[in-house]
Amino acid sequence: MELENLKELWKKDSEQVPPEISLEKQTEIHSPLQMLRINMETEFWLMVVTLPLLFTGLPAVTSNANIRIIAILVSVLTLLIIIYYYSRFLKLYKLLRKGSINTNYDLFNLKTQLLISKQIYISYYISYIPLAFLLSLIQIDFHFEMEYNLAIFIVSLLVILSLVWFILKYWVYYMYGKYIDVVVNLVDELNGIEVEPKLPKKKSWFERSQSFWINKLGIKGNIINTVIWFVFMYFFSIFFFTVIIVTFIIIGVKLDFIDLPVLQKALNRIP
Repeated sequence: MELENLKELWKKDSEQVPPEISLEKQTEIHSPLQMLRINMETEFWLMVVTLPLLFTGLPAVTSNANIRIIAILVSVLTLLIIIYYYSRFLKLYKLLRKGSINTNYDLFNLKTQLLISKQIYISYYISYIPLAFLLSLIQIDFHFEMEYNLAIFIVSLLVILSLVWFILKYWVYYMYGKYIDVVVNLVDELNGIEVEPKLPKKKSWFERSQSFWINKLGIKGNIINTVIWFVFMYFFSIFFFTVIIVTFIIIGVKLDFIDLPVLQKALNRIP
């Protein structure tokens, strides 16, 4: 009897036509999806340009054969992480290009894929934390017994971790996070799920310049805008960390807890 009931329910479900999504809502969802595609294309081209720079000189950071082997392994591991991530990246990009969002099934599939991809993207950058640890060890040739080597290791690791934190907090949000949140909220709203209203935020300088360049040159404009901000933040980060480190060294020398000649020798030993 239960089997017959299940068959009857299955037959009814099969005969039902999936609810169509109104054209207005499809248009509303299209806007953040378009920005996701534009930002994905932008990041891909940035990756193509910067990838060779990432590996330049890394395997040859030292004359020590053992350290050089470790550096090569780090390079290979980094490359494998990038290959895995961008294979998922490409899968999501193909999904976004289809543009067929007519039923609830399409919406739920899109929402699921976006949320999974966001977590993979975050994990992609978090995976660089152990690599940062290894790179910091390479900087001191794995020798902690030498004076100030521990301090150099800690500073190197903190700088890299700070950059990873900055990327996770701002880059992920402005490139993908905010648009994924918009799509997820729209999907929940269309399915009667209560969505917490969000206060409109004032546009950042990045978003303002992004709108300007996209209106002028399309995808090329977005690439130009992203490169400009990427270079600006790169030099700003170097300047910021340099000021902090130099200030700390000056204070340390003044208070006699840093021996400047010994520190200079330790820095000279860095590969």
